[in-house]
Amino acid sequence: MALLGHFLLAEDEPEAERPFALRATRLGLPFTLKPRKLGRVVLPKEVPGGESVALAAAIGAGRAAMVEGAGESRLVIAPEEGEMESLAASLERMPLLRERLVVSTPEAIRRLLFSAGSRRLLDDALSRLERRDASLSARLLLSRTQFWVCAGLGLALLFALATEGLTALAPLDVAAGTLFLALILMRMLALSLVLDHTVNPPPALPTPDPARLPVYTVLIPLYDEAHMVPELVRAMNRLDWPRDRLDIKFLIEARDRGTARALKRQKLRPPFEVVVVPDAAPRTKPKALAFALPLVRGEFVTVYDAEDRPDPGQLIEAHAAFLAGGERLACVQAPLLIDNGETNGLAGLFAMEYAILFDALLPFLAALDLPLPLGGTSNHFRRAALEAVGGWDPYNVTEDADLGIRLARFGYRARTITRPTYEEAPLTTRLWLNQRTRWLKGWMQTFLVHMRHPLRLWHEIGTRRLAGFLLTSLGSVVAAAVYPIYLTTALFLLFDPALLWRANSPLVAGMIMLNLFNFIAAYFVFGLLATMTFHMRRGRRPAGALIFLPAYWLLLSIACYRALIQLVLAPHHWAKTPHLGRRVREERHQAHRPVRPGGAIEAPVEGAPPG
Repeated sequence: MALLGHFLLAEDEPEAERPFALRATRLGLPFTLKPRKLGRVVLPKEVPGGESVALAAAIGAGRAAMVEGAGESRLVIAPEEGEMESLAASLERMPLLRERLVVSTPEAIRRLLFSAGSRRLLDDALSRLERRDASLSARLLLSRTQFWVCAGLGLALLFALATEGLTALAPLDVAAGTLFLALILMRMLALSLVLDHTVNPPPALPTPDPARLPVYTVLIPLYDEAHMVPELVRAMNRLDWPRDRLDIKFLIEARDRGTARALKRQKLRPPFEVVVVPDAAPRTKPKALAFALPLVRGEFVTVYDAEDRPDPGQLIEAHAAFLAGGERLACVQAPLLIDNGETNGLAGLFAMEYAILFDALLPFLAALDLPLPLGGTSNHFRRAALEAVGGWDPYNVTEDADLGIRLARFGYRARTITRPTYEEAPLTTRLWLNQRTRWLKGWMQTFLVHMRHPLRLWHEIGTRRLAGFLLTSLGSVVAAAVYPIYLTTALFLLFDPALLWRANSPLVAGMIMLNLFNFIAAYFVFGLLATMTFHMRRGRRPAGALIFLPAYWLLLSIACYRALIQLVLAPHHWAKTPHLGRRVREERHQAHRPVRPGGAIEAPVEGAPPG
């Protein structure tokens, strides 16, 4: 049977134990580092609604825990120095109280409570959003109404094909082409924002008063990432934020013993903490985040992935944005930059996609106050807002996109900042396909979830935001699905230009022209946006990668149809994307770097992102 989750903290150093052992001696009370041996833990009662608020607060405080054993109850405490005088006076008045008290450390009390209460925390994480509003959860694929609508549309399409043949697809193609064209126009409009940022770079970061900064929580879900741990810890240590106001939690699965060992070798001390998530379906990143949410101590919380190397000033910029944006600003998204885009054509095109998304499209959507399809990492949240909307959905495999629209439905806003996080692109077709399949499947999930009650959605976010959501969610999926048609149209016209004049109806001719225009315009706008966003960051677009763009988009179509199959057969399956890490990539680069005649290896290119 899989172990329940528990805190994994570094071995208590004598310096951490000694104050509490000395306090126990001064009070004449027993001291233990293993309070679990005293008996069974009595957990705090749940509040109405099933949320484990009291349990999470007790774990976070690490001050006291009730234990029952051998027919008696004992209270395990971790007294602070300021409490010693009043506690000693209480023991003087009530001598029998000594038999009921045991002193331990806060770390031991947290472990004790967490080990006993992890099942309750897990149940809370899996049902939190459904208790808030079952229609917002992706646990079920289709509502009853959606099932019958999809079945009716499918039967209508089959009937049209049987009676009209392939001509019946022409109206669908035109509708999809119009949606595709709207996406192109949105990208063209985003160019103006990129040009403005190129001419007017963002102002320098403010210099905050460290004493006035709140606690900031960093959540880092990990799975099979033991080799990434050392450089990840170094990246977190570079964050420019007072260490006594940082709360950095590594979230690992109970079955992932390799990553647990790697973290233990780091001998982590505060602000680092390792939380082991109980082994239960669905085994997804948002389940781990939802599990950790009640344990968050910070007023603000952000998420990083295993390969992330955030700019040290990112937390300061995010905090400044929250202060300027007011209480309704619930989330700010930092840009993700790819640092291995020169490795091959696939990584180069991936780097261009990220540059366009995070330096052009998301800032453009934020400027128009439209729902943001958030990135899966480096999104910073106001914790109160995150809790108000139900947190992460454990059953949605693009929890970021889902949260973006859900925040908008609850009346919150999101915006972007400029300090980046460096990531690595997948370097093989198999890894890229698995990752993109999951993303597209999650977009399909998100669209189905939030369109269960279209009129309610329209009432909550309004016409403009609804159009933005449909364009970024449904539009992205449709664009990937119809691209093979555009590529086929372009190839046919290349070898037979007279095809357009032989069209048997104006509708078919218009369809062919729209398909060809979309193919050419999409290529042109992608290349232009990639060039401008790389120029904005004073970088160079990967040379020659645009040649492979048609093949890249064809892979995207394959991922789209794989996602549709997975949506039906395995909607909650999480295809893990393994990472090499910067150290491994640099070692491989060194092995293949050209050697000069004197035997010296050529120096690396200047301007690479900091390690």
